[in-house]
Amino acid sequence: MTTRYFLRLAFLIGFLCLVLGNATAAPEPVRWYKVSVLVFSQPVTTDEDLTQQPGFSRPANLKRPKLLPAQESDLAETYRRLKQSRPYHPVLHQAWIQPALANRINAPYLVTNFHDVEGIIRLQRGQYLYVIVDMEYRAPGGTHRLREKRRVLLNETHYFDHPAFGVLVRVSPVERPDSNR
Repeated sequence: MTTRYFLRLAFLIGFLCLVLGNATAAPEPVRWYKVSVLVFSQPVTTDEDLTQQPGFSRPANLKRPKLLPAQESDLAETYRRLKQSRPYHPVLHQAWIQPALANRINAPYLVTNFHDVEGIIRLQRGQYLYVIVDMEYRAPGGTHRLREKRRVLLNETHYFDHPAFGVLVRVSPVERPDSNR
């Protein structure tokens, strides 16, 4: 009987050590990212009606990013080239720095030019990094919506495609920003 008692006690102590050890482990720190976004219109090459989608609605926990100067965007050169092209017309170019907590879909950040583009960008950080785009583009021919979630690699430009417009997103790691940003 005493051997069985000691085995149970040893098991209980081991289990408590495991549980308490995981509970007291430091949570993974917040990581900070620069998010650069470029939205551009493109010629529609389909006769399909692309405007019959539900409209964009702002989430309750929406954050307004503190925008960086345009020259600090990782897509500044791409913006300059698109501005000079004929078929594509940039309609929004923004960049900001935001935190991303591990193992969650982080707060949505507002992307808007207060005219014809409105949407959100969210980061989801787990084993991989995902970008969630929910964007509405109000063109002369109607309102278009793009909703997509995609795994992204850091420091690479990712293209989210809709027949009426495109969204380029680039996410780059940064050191924790100073309190002035």
